[in-house]
Amino acid sequence: MSTSHPVTIDDIRRMKKVDQRQKSQVFEPKDDSSQESIHCMTMLAIAVLIRTLCAIYCIIPDCDEVFNYWEPTHFITHGFGLETWEYSPKYAIRSWAYVLIHAVAVKLCQNWRIAEENLFMSLRIILGILCSLCEVILYKSIRKNISKGVAACFLFYSLTSTGMFHASVTYLPSSFSMYVSMLAMSQTLDPRSISSPHIPLFLFALSGILGWPFSVVLALPFCIEILSGMYIMVHRERIITGIFKAIVYSITALVVVIVIDSYFYGKLQIVPLNIVLYNVLNASEETGPDIFGTEPLSYYVLNLALNFNIVAILGYISVLVPVGSFITKRVSYMRMKQGRLFAAVAPLYLWSLIFFSQPHKEERFLYVIYPSICLGAALTTEGIIKVAFYISSKLFESNSFCAAVTDGTKYLLYIGTFGINISRIFALYDFYYAPITTYKQLWHVNNNYKTEEDIYSTMDRQINVCVGREWYRYTTSYFLQDNMRLKFIKSDFNGMLPAEFLEGTDIKEATSNIPSGLNNINKEEPSYYVSVSDCDFLIDSNFTASASPYTHERQYIMDTDDWSAEYCSRIIDGEHSSLLAKVLRLPDVIERMLSSHLPFHREWTSYCLLARKKNYSM
Repeated sequence: MSTSHPVTIDDIRRMKKVDQRQKSQVFEPKDDSSQESIHCMTMLAIAVLIRTLCAIYCIIPDCDEVFNYWEPTHFITHGFGLETWEYSPKYAIRSWAYVLIHAVAVKLCQNWRIAEENLFMSLRIILGILCSLCEVILYKSIRKNISKGVAACFLFYSLTSTGMFHASVTYLPSSFSMYVSMLAMSQTLDPRSISSPHIPLFLFALSGILGWPFSVVLALPFCIEILSGMYIMVHRERIITGIFKAIVYSITALVVVIVIDSYFYGKLQIVPLNIVLYNVLNASEETGPDIFGTEPLSYYVLNLALNFNIVAILGYISVLVPVGSFITKRVSYMRMKQGRLFAAVAPLYLWSLIFFSQPHKEERFLYVIYPSICLGAALTTEGIIKVAFYISSKLFESNSFCAAVTDGTKYLLYIGTFGINISRIFALYDFYYAPITTYKQLWHVNNNYKTEEDIYSTMDRQINVCVGREWYRYTTSYFLQDNMRLKFIKSDFNGMLPAEFLEGTDIKEATSNIPSGLNNINKEEPSYYVSVSDCDFLIDSNFTASASPYTHERQYIMDTDDWSAEYCSRIIDGEHSSLLAKVLRLPDVIERMLSSHLPFHREWTSYCLLARKKNYSM
């Protein structure tokens, strides 16, 4: 007597392929590796294209990116820039080794004759290309070690999510750690990595040494796998040898970083250790990350909803996939066992457990788990597809109809997530891109400054570009000509602003100098301000000024006697816009329909480059 087994969706797809082959008498090429290489190169080309668009159209989401990384880089490449307290040798919690890598990339761009005004975008594009390489390498590993369906879903979620849209091209250590962690994940998914763990362990260590020290936490699930491998006496000697190699590689990388950082700071500095001491061991009410603001748990929940929407939910319930596989004993659609599936999704929960509980929260703190969210969501999506097929196969006899149901479920998820993400991406660009377009105009001002007495060439006179309340939207000194300098005028902000690196001296002397006034308690330093009368240009917005009689802020755009608006771009007025209208950018027809039924309205204001009158000529 013959036994029958339930027909699965994979069986149907295989039967379709066989039928097509019989009809056309065309067989697959024997060289599968060549076909796989072509496929991965195609995916890489698509990823590079998307990340290049991200580099061009992404806003600068975090002022820490500008002041802590773009400005020191500009100092190395151009000899001037702003210095935050983190780079004072007194505190030394930022790595010059990390900055130096990016400065070398900028220098290469200069050697390739890329125009000065395009250096910012060029470095961004390089970061985007690096991210796309890491994404496709992880995609290839998922394709090989889990399943092709999960891999395709992962890459789709990663390339189209709002979170990866800006994290992929952001110049921050957390983004670097995200890149390297993807490479490490691609290694840990391979079962051979257990017996030969030196490469993934070193990559995890590198993400912490050169990037963000806390990212080494992501290695914990893999370390547990290694220990379990040693416990059951599988390849124990090879595992120990691999661990030893990883330690040697990591110490070598750490020594190189320490040497570079110590050279720039002028004394021995172990920056990764300094970061941990500042943020954890030495943190107090007077100093530490909490003095820059604390947020409730809902901050991260809302952040993930904006950056990943449905994908975030799918990612965080991905633990159900290995649990369900273990209970039902059905993992035929994956090549990975339940225990390894747990290890694949565990970093997402481990990181969330640690950082969701911290009072000081920032969006960039989650960057390193963005790929884990996409992987978890891909696993869940594939699981949902299998459940949809199982249910439909019980209700309907037609196998082709069941396959259509599962495909419809998948594409419904794809279309839904893509629609929300693209709406959010367009919103970020349309609502907040104004600072980039406005600062770009500084490259196109006339090369002559006119005063009542003399005409000064811009090569002979320093031009002061001032910011007040809009200091946190500054776009970096890569938007300034060589004779321009950013200056701060007093606003209602009363915290610590950056100083200026010493100019006219060698780099080591400037970076080892301890600027007066810089402190780690967010205390305002009045000497960093200049008078408005010293400003040649002024970047300001038309947001409503404070009604307080003690305010330091003025509506400079309205001061037409002293200032001329040379260029203005619109920027959303979030305070006077409805919630949905400042979160999503929908087609105009849909927005008009919504505004007639829902509280959907959007207010705009101006973000302008102002030039002082009487002494300026375009």
